[in-house]
Amino acid sequence: MASRLGERGWRQRTAFLRREALAGNVGAMGDLGLLLQEGIQDERGRAIVRRNPRAGFRLLLRAAANGDTSAAFSLGYAYDVGLGTRRDKRQALRWYRRACRAGRSTAALNIAIVHRDDRNLRLAFRWWRRAAELGDGDGAVDVGYCYQYGIGTRPRVRLACRMYKAALTSKIITASGREEAMYHLAVAYLDEGRAGLALPLLVRAAADGDFPEAESLLDQIRSKNTIVPCRCRRDLLKTLPGHAPCPRHPYSSIRHDRRKAVRSAANR
Repeated sequence: MASRLGERGWRQRTAFLRREALAGNVGAMGDLGLLLQEGIQDERGRAIVRRNPRAGFRLLLRAAANGDTSAAFSLGYAYDVGLGTRRDKRQALRWYRRACRAGRSTAALNIAIVHRDDRNLRLAFRWWRRAAELGDGDGAVDVGYCYQYGIGTRPRVRLACRMYKAALTSKIITASGREEAMYHLAVAYLDEGRAGLALPLLVRAAADGDFPEAESLLDQIRSKNTIVPCRCRRDLLKTLPGHAPCPRHPYSSIRHDRRKAVRSAANR
């Protein structure tokens, strides 16, 4: 979308970045590369800055090679999904690692996803944990889920609860991730027979009306029926692998992989 700059502002911004990139400004190369890869549209979907993924990739490559760590992350993403270049997992990991060494937690998350796609769950867990160590709340949710159900590591429910609580206090977390932390922490409490602690978490997780699993579990508790929580990951098709075994969705119990949830620099 055109955002606050408007059409004129974006055109001026693009022209400025082009001049700076031609003058050798590494930061401008990275910013222009990302802008060209994603493009800008107005509210009617008309292009203000036309997408040119190949040109964007070339600029990102130059910027990353000259030490721009933000460009290194975006370059890793381009290799990861084939944006402006052929997909190349080895190169994606190379540039993600460089960005991670500079403190980019999102790069660690994406490395974990690459390893999970390869069904190397131990390595995936290690990189989720690295993201959490860098303060990423979504990474903390991933680590908590691994500890809760023994994915890539041995089950340690107390540590799972600790990671979910860390996610809830993190400043680097998506709204969806925060609600998922509440939900799975509530499930852990229910497994321990502590429904009183689970209930307020589920109320908060279900407050937006976009988390049917949380709403269903609330209904089960309030109706005093037998409680059978969904144990799947959120925002992941239940017919795809990547979940713990779930009694409500037995077809989701093929362990433990997930298709891409890689986030680009623009929406992080």
